[in-house]
Amino acid sequence: MTIWVVSPMLHDTESFERLRAEILQTCAAAGETRPLRFVVIDDSAGTDAEVRRLDALDDVTVMTPPFNLGHQRAIVYALRALAPELADDDVVVTMDSDGEDQPADVPRLLAALDHDQVPLVLAERTKRSEPLSFRLMYLFFRMFFWVLTGTTVQSGNFACQRGASLKATINHPSFDLCYSSTLLALRRPTTSVPCARGTRFAGSSRMNRYSLIAHGIRMLLPLSERIAVRFLVLAAASFAALAALVVLMFTHTVRLTGNTAFVPVTLVVTVLFIVSFVGFVTLFSGLRGQS
Repeated sequence: MTIWVVSPMLHDTESFERLRAEILQTCAAAGETRPLRFVVIDDSAGTDAEVRRLDALDDVTVMTPPFNLGHQRAIVYALRALAPELADDDVVVTMDSDGEDQPADVPRLLAALDHDQVPLVLAERTKRSEPLSFRLMYLFFRMFFWVLTGTTVQSGNFACQRGASLKATINHPSFDLCYSSTLLALRRPTTSVPCARGTRFAGSSRMNRYSLIAHGIRMLLPLSERIAVRFLVLAAASFAALAALVVLMFTHTVRLTGNTAFVPVTLVVTVLFIVSFVGFVTLFSGLRGQS
């Protein structure tokens, strides 16, 4: 049995070298005897000359997509290429290469996978190291995600799964939309392990606010059907409540004053609500179908 560690990387060779060394050290200290192999996705599309240093490492395989994919699609790209080589009992760990997914947590995820006999283990985020502004944005996103999907998002790319489960699911089309939220959408038997978010080993994050918002939207796409159903129920309830309110206001106002001037305004608001809802569902359906 082999443990495969799959990490996307963008101009971050120094961080990955430290990540690899610490994973080897912590797994050895935990008594892990299975061989470890590392798969790095060079998301610079071959423009990062420093990646060539990794060619000297016998346990590292570098995959170079023809263009930048982003960290989510880069992981899926590597997993689909790796799947034919996997044995059913192999274990695949996916994690970021910058150190924010801490190497010390890898043996804990492996132990949970072996102990609980489940196909998937997720790192459940506890403490985070990002600036306050990011943490506030993330808190708002988690609330927004829960309202839309009914699911609490507490995990990301850091996950551990068996080869048999990965081979059976990795070609699901939702993985083309977002890797991390598809792990939640497929509803496989799962165990979560609390893991604090670490700090970068070197350099600075290339994720800006635009990238974070775009990533948040992509996380919603694999759950678009669930979102559409919840919005349909919400729209039906809201429309019924609004219709009842209009009837009551109309009856009461006409009885007292005989004035019906407010009715067109109410109808316009109702139509705008319906159009907005239909547009929202169409947007998600179109994006999902296009992907």
